[in-house]
Amino acid sequence: MISKRVLVFSIVFQIVMISFVLITSSAQTQHYRAASSASYLDRGNSWLAKGELDRAIADFDLAIATDSSSAAAYYNRGVARYHKRDLDGALADFDRATQLNPRLTQAYVERAAIRYARGDLDGVISDNTRAIELDSRLAQAWSNRGLARMDKGDLDGALADFDRSLKLNPKRAETYDNRGVARYFKGDLDGAIEDFTRAIKLKSHFAGAYSDRGAVRHAKGDLDGALADHNRAIELNPAAAVAYFNRAPAWRDKGDLARAIADYDQAIALDPKYAEAYAQRGLVRLQQGKDAEAEKDFARCLELNPEMRANLARRIKELKSRNR
Repeated sequence: MISKRVLVFSIVFQIVMISFVLITSSAQTQHYRAASSASYLDRGNSWLAKGELDRAIADFDLAIATDSSSAAAYYNRGVARYHKRDLDGALADFDRATQLNPRLTQAYVERAAIRYARGDLDGVISDNTRAIELDSRLAQAWSNRGLARMDKGDLDGALADFDRSLKLNPKRAETYDNRGVARYFKGDLDGAIEDFTRAIKLKSHFAGAYSDRGAVRHAKGDLDGALADHNRAIELNPAAAVAYFNRAPAWRDKGDLARAIADYDQAIALDPKYAEAYAQRGLVRLQQGKDAEAEKDFARCLELNPEMRANLARRIKELKSRNR
């Protein structure tokens, strides 16, 4: 018998700062002080476009020092700080930008991205809701709010947001992928596969969508289809631990425990702190009768994530009961 399978999906949050919208001096009031600030702002934008983040931040600092009321300077510095992975600094800048200009739509979207990375789902929903109030045509705000709602378990709300986003931008593969995940959790496996397939048609190199479709095909009992999708996901992104993690159960359910172990090995090699991969490898090792090795995996899993103790104990008990 097999242990209960764990699916991991490639949920994608649209961090708009990857294709950020910088504010230029044309948005500034052209009295002397503001004009001086605007010159620093424009030069900072030029440095940022070249990837010279420190120089860009230095110029945005000067723009703010010259005109502390410049929401644009705070916003653009926040973008630069985000790319420097200074999330605290970026968050503070977006906070200040929205205080100075409460109608600066993009600042709410960018701030929501940081809040999502920090697990502040209520903040994500609040910021994207405000962005939608300011500009209801902003597809990424609908999509990102939908993702936060899905993470909170509000699947109906998430689906409504994804639907709206796709009406506004029907060519964004990541939104189809996220809606496919929501449909899976609603029990609509065919709808999920349809969305993942659509995502792949829009972006043929979308490894995550192949992995996600493979996971749902497995759930429908199509092991060969699942393996084909997982193989393609790995071809496209061999450095993704989740792709090996998701393929392993398909090998296991086909009775090839050695290949399942090999995939968990690779997932752990790519991500040594992948607690669930240790748990799943341990369960397969129990099936192989390798109790001592399994216990080592379970111990490592709980070392990485002690909160899994009760759940893991239940899964071990279920597996041993089935194998009697």
